[in-house]
Amino acid sequence: MASEPVRQTPPVAGRKSPAWHAMPAAAALAELGSSAQGLSSQEADQRLRLTGPNQLQSAPPASALLLFLAEFRSPLILVLLASAVLLFAVAFVGHDPEQNIDAALILTIVLINGILGFVQNFRAQRGIEALQRLSAPTASFLRDGVVRSGPASMLVPGDVALLEEGDRVPADGRLIEAYDLRLDESPLTGESLPVAKDIAPLPGAAALADRTNMAYLGATVMRGRGRMVIAATGMITEVGQIAREIQAAPDGPTPFQRRVAQLGRWITIIIAGLLVIIASLQLLVGHFSLLETFVASVALAVAAIPEGLPVVLTLALALGTRRMLERRCLVRSLPVVEIVGSADVICSDKTGTITEGRMSLRTLFWQERFLEVTGEAAADTGQFLDQGTPTDQRDNPALLAAGLCNNAQRNPDGVYQGDPTETALLAGVHKGGVDLAAWTRTDEIPFSSERRMMSVVARRGAEHRVFVKGAPEVVIRRCTRVQTPDGPAPLTDEAREHLLQVTSQLAGQALRVLALAGKDGLPPSREQVEQDLVFLGFAGLNDPPREAARRAVADAAQAGIRVVMITGDNLATALAIAREVGISGEGVEGSALNDLDDAAVTSLVNRVSVFARAEPVHKLRLTRALQESGQVVVMTGDGVNDAPALKGADVGIAMGVRGTDVARDASDMVLLDDNFDSIVAAVEEGRRTFANIKKFVTYLLVSNLAEVLVVLAASLFGILPVTAVQILWINLVTDGIPAMALGLDPAAPGLMGRALKERSIIGRGMIGHILGVGLVQTVITLGSFVAGLVLFDLETARTIAFTSFPLQEYGHLVVLRRLEGAPLLKNRWLVLAVAASLSLQLLVIYSPLGGLFGVIPLGLIEWGILLGGMAAGLLASILVAQWCRRWLGEI
Repeated sequence: MASEPVRQTPPVAGRKSPAWHAMPAAAALAELGSSAQGLSSQEADQRLRLTGPNQLQSAPPASALLLFLAEFRSPLILVLLASAVLLFAVAFVGHDPEQNIDAALILTIVLINGILGFVQNFRAQRGIEALQRLSAPTASFLRDGVVRSGPASMLVPGDVALLEEGDRVPADGRLIEAYDLRLDESPLTGESLPVAKDIAPLPGAAALADRTNMAYLGATVMRGRGRMVIAATGMITEVGQIAREIQAAPDGPTPFQRRVAQLGRWITIIIAGLLVIIASLQLLVGHFSLLETFVASVALAVAAIPEGLPVVLTLALALGTRRMLERRCLVRSLPVVEIVGSADVICSDKTGTITEGRMSLRTLFWQERFLEVTGEAAADTGQFLDQGTPTDQRDNPALLAAGLCNNAQRNPDGVYQGDPTETALLAGVHKGGVDLAAWTRTDEIPFSSERRMMSVVARRGAEHRVFVKGAPEVVIRRCTRVQTPDGPAPLTDEAREHLLQVTSQLAGQALRVLALAGKDGLPPSREQVEQDLVFLGFAGLNDPPREAARRAVADAAQAGIRVVMITGDNLATALAIAREVGISGEGVEGSALNDLDDAAVTSLVNRVSVFARAEPVHKLRLTRALQESGQVVVMTGDGVNDAPALKGADVGIAMGVRGTDVARDASDMVLLDDNFDSIVAAVEEGRRTFANIKKFVTYLLVSNLAEVLVVLAASLFGILPVTAVQILWINLVTDGIPAMALGLDPAAPGLMGRALKERSIIGRGMIGHILGVGLVQTVITLGSFVAGLVLFDLETARTIAFTSFPLQEYGHLVVLRRLEGAPLLKNRWLVLAVAASLSLQLLVIYSPLGGLFGVIPLGLIEWGILLGGMAAGLLASILVAQWCRRWLGEI
């Protein structure tokens, strides 16, 4: 059927697509210039040229070159690059080729750091690409009135697509036929149960999750069949519009990147100040020429930069990503590791994240008893508990009805297939140990949305029985008796009312309730199959919370992290699951946000912990409200509807198994096992990494401060106690190697047992610690240097000062261990690093390499000075560190 082409344009501000759900099916066909027979091939080709292929346009992955170059944007790296340029200039102007060596070493450090970061991020990107799946590669549709199959990318607005059980919906469209049609729309709406579909028009204001006459890209047909007229394709679908918003959103710096940038700015300011101070002192006191002053001051100021810091920082984050991967968390970029550890709030989807993402039999009401069903949703292992006591349900006729009045199947490998409700019932029957194999079904009256019940006739030998399951009010009307311990008894009006009250009680627990009934004998006709039934019981089902989710929520609360549930499911179900896993607080529907300003939303989100019927705009608004109140927000989710908030959160965590491609593209981290418990494990690893970063930053900056102060103090007398090349050796080898090992420290005791107090890399406590311990090391090193000058000569004194720095830092490691209350030797890598560092220091002193560094071998007296200074420095540093911790806070 030829018709007028429909031009499809991307959505723009002020333009809305027609409310297809508010139109009758015939009107939607007319609006799209189509009919129930679909489009002609000629018309479809014309429209395809106008609209383009029906496929989502993903943002192209960053090239390997761009990923590599991105590693050199950090302020710390830029400072080092500028320092290398200055050194090359000094070498050229001052005719000092040694500065070329220092500059080359710095460039080598920068290159190593870039390679480490690039390798990690490149692997993460390839890992994400490996998880990508096509949404709907093929589809069945009408062309020229004939059913055809082909790539879903061929579909255009006006095409009529056919939907069968197991199909994935290939585009957005208005249903024009629906026969017992049920769709799983959880990737888009968050609704955990399959949604029954029909073709009746709906109010124009109907929410996305309530549009029962529409089918959306990415949904799955769980039951029945239908036809839809395509209304939107590709990037104009609901999924496509979300993908477009995500791709258009700029990637801003993470909180950790901002803190590192701030640290880089401070280091730059300090270096500039050092240049001025050292140059002034040498000109005024040391009587150096202008050129000599410039060369010496630049060399010493650059040498005072903690060159090893970027490499150690990158290594610590890379090791954190590796540990997270071992705990089933794929991190897409290095800074994410630390941000997760700083989380204040975890905003989590419900379906498939906190819950198992599949229906499960939770309660069986049988002979006035509520039997609790344990075990995972799809597992055969579990028990039926009567007030906590296991019971034998192998001969329970209610379970027999649930198993036989059922079209789901259990494969030999134990996997259940079929309608989610029926697979849940069948799994529950197997948990009860009911023998279904002894029975053979001889007839079935299938379920339909009009009848709202299903019946079967089954035979075991010469015995025949009828079994029925369906909506409680429908099944109860057809019952005349009720099963009791003494056999069937008349079902009185009072008993009917009582059963309906039980139904309400179970529904109030967010359970989907099905009634089970049956009777003995073979009915004389099909019309009498569903008459004069015996009521057997109620089956209460829902999507249960993961066992690990309860523990994870409790662990998060202990760590000072609040969990907020934001779901597309209904409020009653969301609140019930929230209470079951330990999420406290009020609950509201997302529509409550529509009439609130930003200040009111911020107030609301700080007291409400459950948001139901949330649409994408609600999730993103809630995330921003939390961020504007100064909180670090982690957002988890698996559906398309989660993607904008995943992108907007400080850390977006997508599901690797159930997650959609759009959600994974928008995320910073992917849970490979979809387990909420892994999020808390990621937080723990993040905190461990952040704690280690703070430790080695403290370790390195204390040493560098001591170096700077020693050089400054000695400059007043025109003496250099250590040379630039000696400082570079200390920074890279004797300090750098132990600092790297600090990045491997195990988690400190009680790390997840308290809220995170200090979030900045350098806070008040750390500044006080650096200044205090740095001054102690300065005094000890200067004292050792002066003792060397008095007792020996300048060369010996320099060797003593050169060796004093690493010895003081080894003592500083003891101080750090005491502050965190951890065993001194808890990290074997640190022990090996100190041994290696000390061995290399001794190699320089007692080998021909000493000539390159201007040092000489030390004797027993010199070592006595060094070890005495180490002991004094250790004692003083412990006292200073404890004072700083008490009055200024933790580092």
